[in-house]
Amino acid sequence: MIKVKALDHICLGADDIDTVSGFYTDRFGLGLFEEVNGRRYLRTRQCGHHALILDPGEPTGLHHLAFEVHERADLDRAVETAVAGGRTVEREPGDAVEPGHAASAALRDPDGNIVELLWAPEAVKDPYEAPLVAPKKLGHVVLNSPQLEAMEGFYGELGFRVSDRTARGMTFLRCNRDHHSLAFMRSGRTGLQHMAYDVEVLDNVMRGLAWFTRHEIPCLWGPGRHGPGNNIFTYYADPAGTIVEYYAELEEVDDPDDGALEERFWGPEWGGDLWGLAGPPPESFRS
Repeated sequence: MIKVKALDHICLGADDIDTVSGFYTDRFGLGLFEEVNGRRYLRTRQCGHHALILDPGEPTGLHHLAFEVHERADLDRAVETAVAGGRTVEREPGDAVEPGHAASAALRDPDGNIVELLWAPEAVKDPYEAPLVAPKKLGHVVLNSPQLEAMEGFYGELGFRVSDRTARGMTFLRCNRDHHSLAFMRSGRTGLQHMAYDVEVLDNVMRGLAWFTRHEIPCLWGPGRHGPGNNIFTYYADPAGTIVEYYAELEEVDDPDDGALEERFWGPEWGGDLWGLAGPPPESFRS
């Protein structure tokens, strides 16, 4: 059985890499670890080598997302399963093509997103200075998709389990103790809806809100508390228009492999914020 261990990183195209990189290091709280062949690799406090890649050679938007697997053999199992299911193999298992891991493989999910699978992360423990709040980790990624059932099937083959669904067309999936590391939003579009960074506690969400407000970066949605995952949230946009979330206090499950965890359904009365103070989500979240 294939078992993804954790969300590792996301790679975004960045036409104006200096401006976008500056936002993440000078405002958002990530640390620039290194630059290789024009790509910039940015860190959180508890990631391995990097949590975010900015690539000036790719169009703005999602280039790929990446997950860490438990064993080197999981790379081979994933490719074998993909081939048997008629899925697209982007890159056969072998030495990693990016810094930070020993080996990798890559597939295409049903929407055509590149999904990297990585093994044996490099340990990087040197601290870095953040302007105010330094996110703990890249916690989850939400993808737009017109075919949720097919996407659930693909990621289920990698070991993901559904935690919750909503009447508004979202599915939340877990691969470890976090309530979700990946989610889908039913949409006529594909690609990234938003990426979310764990800042651990309510105080850091609010300190971040004050920091962004001081620097005239508007909060697009929040503060509030989500239903699925129970996390406190605020959302912002980077200079390229990518939506990013600061969150804290995400629900954890006792046993991520326990199929007995009851899958919950959130009805149409749920508006995205249990506090009822944040107002409606951005239009880009709903289209």
